[in-house]
Amino acid sequence: MRKILVGAVMIIIGIACGLVLTYGPLHAQSSISEGDIMAKLDEISKGQADLAASIDSIKDDLRLIKIRVTQSQ
Repeated sequence: MRKILVGAVMIIIGIACGLVLTYGPLHAQSSISEGDIMAKLDEISKGQADLAASIDSIKDDLRLIKIRVTQSQ
């Protein structure tokens, strides 16, 4: 009885490994083209540059506010 149970578990593990290798992460990676990835990375890079520009603008505004507050005291 125990040998049958061990055999059944080994067969199930073998099937699961086969399915993972067939339809797993490697299959998903091959379905995405490098051009799509590069386009998405360019979009992310542009978004980060826009965010950095916005932060610099806010920093400049805060410097001006600090100068005006200091002068008014």
